[in-house]
Amino acid sequence: MAALNRITLYRKVNHKERYYRVSLILNLFGKYIFQRVYGSYESKKPTRTIEEYFCSYTEAYRNLELKLKEKYKKGYSKKRVKERNHGDI
Repeated sequence: MAALNRITLYRKVNHKERYYRVSLILNLFGKYIFQRVYGSYESKKPTRTIEEYFCSYTEAYRNLELKLKEKYKKGYSKKRVKERNHGDI
């Protein structure tokens, strides 16, 4: 399976960094998988992984765009938020 599109978004909630990764993947059977993986960087495993299957790339990409718009409204961005150590000043 090859990832056609992969985008990772970041957001800080209650002093904890969260991530939200969306991917479009073409499987061996010609179906497109819209995959969402999200969680906290403090955890070794993601909180949840969701996969939806589509027959066309256009339909899968449309769902990806809608989900990205939703996440941008919630405050996610493409740039990772890094905390500064007191020694960095």
